[in-house]
Amino acid sequence: MSITLVRRPLPAVLAAAALAVCGLISGCSASDHAPGDGRPSSRAAGPRSSSAQLPDGISPMGAEHPVAAGAWALKVQGFERLPAGAAASQAPAGWSLYAARLTVTNQRSQIATAPRTELTARFGALGRQAKPEDATTRQPGDDEPVRVRPNGSVTTQIAFAFPAEAGGQRVTVTAETTPEGLAEPELLFFEGALPGRATVAASETPQAAGPLRTGSTPLGQWHAGSLRLSTVSVTGSGTMRTAELDLSVANRGADPMTGFGTTLRVFTGQDLHLAATIHPVYGYPDAAIAPHRTATQTVAFRIPQSAVGGLVTIEAVGTDGARVPFEGRLG
Repeated sequence: MSITLVRRPLPAVLAAAALAVCGLISGCSASDHAPGDGRPSSRAAGPRSSSAQLPDGISPMGAEHPVAAGAWALKVQGFERLPAGAAASQAPAGWSLYAARLTVTNQRSQIATAPRTELTARFGALGRQAKPEDATTRQPGDDEPVRVRPNGSVTTQIAFAFPAEAGGQRVTVTAETTPEGLAEPELLFFEGALPGRATVAASETPQAAGPLRTGSTPLGQWHAGSLRLSTVSVTGSGTMRTAELDLSVANRGADPMTGFGTTLRVFTGQDLHLAATIHPVYGYPDAAIAPHRTATQTVAFRIPQSAVGGLVTIEAVGTDGARVPFEGRLG
């Protein structure tokens, strides 16, 4: 028996959104806390960390915390590497499957329907997202309610695919759990290390970069320590090529925040020809970013072959309309 994994968008909270955009686009001071855009802190289950190495609001793997005013308890344990061939996987070549265990416990003296819960796993200092393996965690009947006996528990094994370089790195898990009868999920964050030996070193603290003479931030550097666009890679052949870059958002505050509300407008050449517009609703994950952590998402777009090697200007547009230009080369 397993728990239904369902994405539930949260309603926007305007005051919180304004502060999040301030931290993301404009670069507030660290004391502003940037609580997030659309993730109300009153709905976030924010346990204080029991580890001196973890910020408040993030708990070590295996810790158990109440949700739904104590009606349920939830914990995440893992990760354990699954043997090759243990399950069919759609992961890219060179990636491996790891399993976490999600346990929810009914704390009441009556039968109850288990809360819907979704886990998002991000690894490393930049918070790159592991790929959930739905084929290994969803079974026939998962769309049916899961009923739990009084004081009983249900444990679900949830698999994620990680690249080889993720071994030994930090993994932050966002648990979004929605108890029956509620429209908004509560948030919990758990953190541990993926088995293996870390082979990739990355800066833990985003650094603010000075703008170019044009007023743009160079691709690959941080704007105000909160927003970063990587350099652009180009692949393929023919008249149209595929370009990719990483969008990184740093949550410098003490509350959860949603980071991928940023629209990217891609301009090529000195004449700023609009080549692509990347909207956050097209493939961006909306899982909350943990306090004092970073999330990174790879985005792709198409460009003409004639633009390869030339100037590219990418404008990041915040949810409040604030704009930050980045500049570099295509490929």
